[in-house]
Amino acid sequence: ATACTIFHRMYHRISLKQHCVWSMAIGCTLLAGKVEEEPRTVRSIILTFAHMYRRRRLRVGDDIERYSYGAADCEATNAASLTNDEKGNVMRSVKPMSMGGPVYAEWKETLFDMEHVILKNLGFTLHWIPDSHPHKFILYFVRVLEIESKEVAQKAWNYCNDSCHLDLCVHYEPEVIACAAILMSSSNLNVELPIVPRPWWEVFIGPDRNWHLSLICNSILAVGDENDLDIRRSKYAFIPSLMEKPSFNDPDSYLWSVAD
Repeated sequence: ATACTIFHRMYHRISLKQHCVWSMAIGCTLLAGKVEEEPRTVRSIILTFAHMYRRRRLRVGDDIERYSYGAADCEATNAASLTNDEKGNVMRSVKPMSMGGPVYAEWKETLFDMEHVILKNLGFTLHWIPDSHPHKFILYFVRVLEIESKEVAQKAWNYCNDSCHLDLCVHYEPEVIACAAILMSSSNLNVELPIVPRPWWEVFIGPDRNWHLSLICNSILAVGDENDLDIRRSKYAFIPSLMEKPSFNDPDSYLWSVAD
């Protein structure tokens, strides 16, 4: 959640044409570990993103025969001819890259460059982010509402995770997002919460927030609509950058040519 918050806040300050989402994502992941005081090694971050890079180029888990993204298709040459099992075998057969090789050096340089860019744009002030996640309000609100079902809290937590796909953290306070998550969870599980003499959420976020709750709920629910081609593409496919010059891992890059 911390990495996602940093990511969304960065793109509210800069354009997608300035830095690609891949370089931004790996930089945010490195910084999130430091902010949360659970740092990850540079090598583990690079290997994880390199693995995701291969998965998306192969569109692992996607139904290539049923879904086509038209001109937006950007995949490995053999992606369409392999079954999901064969793609899995390809993924398992890839050996971890050498720390002394040019491919690792390319990822590492991008990671450190982006870390500096993020810190500079956000004013080196990230310490407050871990305390601003909606997850932190879920258990407290559920306890106050005297909800006995653990499923409500778990499902609300899952909705908060889904909210990280969107830039809701930039537009709304975390407690409002938490209330929207509990509202969807309780409704889905048929758990009745007090509406009179006033809706339960007004105790936590005040009056006149119904419209905001509705917008948040609709936005989070839309994330699960896999019939939407834009949503499917964001989950399974490689999305090239919008930069004028190709990014470090775009189809015309060195990394793309050696990824197979």
